[in-house]
Amino acid sequence: MMRPGHIRLLLLLFFAAISSNAWLTTTHHSGLQRSRNSEISSHIDERYPRGEVIGSSGKIGSFILNSINSPVVPIVEESNNHQYPQCQPAAATPRGVSPGCLSPGNTPLYACIPSSAIRTVWDATVPHRRKDLVFLCNCIPSRHLNFDSSSSDFTICILHFGVSHASVDDKGTASSSQPLPILNTSPQSPATVVYGRHATTLAEILKRDGISVEIASSAQHLQIVAAKKLAWSSLFWLLCHDSNEPMTVKEVWESKSKQIHELVEEMLPALERLASEPWTKHDGTELPTISTNIKSIGKVQEVVDYLYAYSMSMKHGQITPSLRLGLNEIQERNGVLLSLMAQSSDDTDRANLPQLQLEMIRRVAGEESLERCLATAKTDDGRDGTNYLERVSCKASNLQFLYYPTKKNSRLKTNQLSVIIVGAGIIGSSLAHHLSRRGDLKVTVLDKSTNLLPKTGATDEDDDIYPGVATSSSFAWLNANDKFPLSYMQLNQLGMEMWHRHEMLKEYPVWSGALIRKEKQDLREKDSHYVCVGPLGFDDAMCLEPGIDFENDPADKSSEFYFYPEEGFIEPIEVVKGLRVSAKRNGANFIGGVEIDSLMRNKDGKVAGVEYTTTSDNSNIIRATADLVIGPRGPG
Repeated sequence: MMRPGHIRLLLLLFFAAISSNAWLTTTHHSGLQRSRNSEISSHIDERYPRGEVIGSSGKIGSFILNSINSPVVPIVEESNNHQYPQCQPAAATPRGVSPGCLSPGNTPLYACIPSSAIRTVWDATVPHRRKDLVFLCNCIPSRHLNFDSSSSDFTICILHFGVSHASVDDKGTASSSQPLPILNTSPQSPATVVYGRHATTLAEILKRDGISVEIASSAQHLQIVAAKKLAWSSLFWLLCHDSNEPMTVKEVWESKSKQIHELVEEMLPALERLASEPWTKHDGTELPTISTNIKSIGKVQEVVDYLYAYSMSMKHGQITPSLRLGLNEIQERNGVLLSLMAQSSDDTDRANLPQLQLEMIRRVAGEESLERCLATAKTDDGRDGTNYLERVSCKASNLQFLYYPTKKNSRLKTNQLSVIIVGAGIIGSSLAHHLSRRGDLKVTVLDKSTNLLPKTGATDEDDDIYPGVATSSSFAWLNANDKFPLSYMQLNQLGMEMWHRHEMLKEYPVWSGALIRKEKQDLREKDSHYVCVGPLGFDDAMCLEPGIDFENDPADKSSEFYFYPEEGFIEPIEVVKGLRVSAKRNGANFIGGVEIDSLMRNKDGKVAGVEYTTTSDNSNIIRATADLVIGPRGPG
């Protein structure tokens, strides 16, 4: 039985599919070339052949996406867009979409996320694609990846490079003039270490940008590197803020070198325990190990040398770790090591804890944060193993979407649920089609127009239906260019993806590409999310649209041409007709000539139906009740 929450989620999906239609009234020039629809492949297996990036709006995610998706070089030889890709090599997985359903199987799913989100992303990912997850985060494998029996299929990356979005001038002032992610590393940096089934693929991407990469020979090797990285994350946010004014990492090394040695010596037993923790599956069995020369964390000086190399690799030490982030993650950083450093089973016995770090935490973070840190359990990752996310499949498009279920509705009926849809435009008709095809819903569509369906025996030529005010005047441009913010752009891209995949609707679009004339802009950041070719000159533009004389166009000569090969258009009246006919075939009831008088509400104030009259009898008020009423402003 479908829950009301499921219906609300489906509404979002339908709006996503429709949102890629541009309801245009004015535009300088849009060159939509009606080229061969069948020649542009829309096979799903050919889209996003290099995988997906989860968390693409973050610093690491945007860097990975930019590294994979290179700008398209203009090649204008024919008057069509044969030669241009119809999508980027890698997809930026939008929020709410289940990772793994956009790209082909066995391609990497780069999860650029905090370690605290690992389990959530694993839950959200399409089950058969979980083996393709590539986690790029500061995690402890033995702690964050011990929930699944197939942990050995994961790919893990312990990062030793940084990324920023703002440039810094000679005075050290941040600037927002450079939108591209900027890599922070140096040849002296410790190697970024990768382990797992997609390790080689990720290593090749990182090496192209000059990042030193090492492929771990075993799970234990990766665990040791993660322990060292945790030592840096635990110590240096405290050291940099344990003074009257925040210090840079370089200043800390210059003034607190002896203190760093003492702190490392104090925490070394805990680091050794953490480095030797088995990376186990949820059934308690350990992952197979491979012979390696790396057996332990090393001596004090080896750890100190690592900490110095990593510190100086980031802007030559001219950085100050975030105090806010350190406080937020104090349990994941310092709490883990403190629990391991305790020599008794009682973690609150402070006499058995390392006093140097304990006092530094008290000075920098305060007593309350210290108590929170001490409360950290040895193996607690902050989760109870409950799967809070649920996935719902859109079978027509082979996509899966995520939602957080609300509490179950105790009033759910065992008999057939009813839905009233007010308005039979392209959105209302799409809702009618998709809801009616389920077979367990009674769907009724109300609209003021009388010619909603083709007449019996009518041909396409003499068939006249009314698609709705907005639909009849729509340019129906399927596009996502110049959409802001990024989340809105991705919603439009998701709509375009639905048009590519939908078992019924995929026959309607003409993926011709779009040629647009506009002011010059910096497209480097957008290139990673969306294919754009340009700027193009007059000759290139005329090759794509030979019927237009651009040189004699009175438009501003400083404007330039940009070509978006992913875009296309539909004939909206034909789409509406197809959706209504399909919905009618599935049992939906269309009632035309309707004027809605009022909404009916139950004792809780929720909409439970509508009162309406018809043009044939406007004196008779008809009362129609339903479990869900969907109107121009959404579900009631």
